Amino acid sequence: MATPAQIAASRANGQLSQGPSSVEGKAISSRNALKLGITAQSMIIPGEDPAELDQLTREYEEHFQPAGPVESALVQTIVRAQWIQRRCDRIEADFLNSRIAAMEGSTAHALGAVVAQDSEKGNTLQKIFRRRQTAQRDWYVAVETLTQVQAQRHRAESRAATSAGERPSMPPRVRFDNPPQPIDRPIAEPPANLALRL
Repeated sequence: MATPAQIAASRANGQLSQGPSSVEGKAISSRNALKLGITAQSMIIPGEDPAELDQLTREYEEHFQPAGPVESALVQTIVRAQWIQRRCDRIEADFLNSRIAAMEGSTAHALGAVVAQDSEKGNTLQKIFRRRQTAQRDWYVAVETLTQVQAQRHRAESRAATSAGERPSMPPRVRFDNPPQPIDRPIAEPPANLALRL
C-alpha cells in the first residue's frame, strides 16, 4: 500500500507532463503510431488527399446505402481496405522510382536490378505486396459479409411487410429451371357485361 508521501509525489509527478499542450505538439503526437504509411493508424497520412477519401466513402455509401451500425461499419471496412490498396500502389511506385533514381551507372535494366537488390536486402516489395493482398482480402470479406447482411435485412423487411398485409418490397424470384405448365382446362370467356375500352 502506498504511503501518503508516495501518493503526493505521484500526483506531483503526474502534473509535470500531461502530454502536448500546443496545437502543433498535439498534431505531431497524433501521428506517433504512423509507420512508413503501410500500417498507418490514421486513414490519412501526409501526401494523401482527404477529399479523395471523402469521395471514395461517398461512392461506397451511395452504392451500398447502409442501414444501421453493422452495415455502416462494414462500409467503413470496405473503404479502409480500398484506401490501403491505393496507398500500397503509391508506396510501391515511389519505392521503385526512388531506388531507380539512386542507381549509379547503366539503367537499361534498372527495374530488374532494383527488384533483385530488394529481394537480397529488406524485401520491401514483398512486404508491400503482402499488405496489399491483406487489404484486398479484407475488402472481399467485408463486401461479401455486407451483401449477406443486407440480403437478410431485405428478407426480414419483406416478411414483416407480408405479415402486416403490405405488398413485399422485393419482387419474387423468377425460376427458369421449373417453367410453368400449360393449363389443361379451357380459359373462361369474360362476362358479357364487361366492356373493353380502347
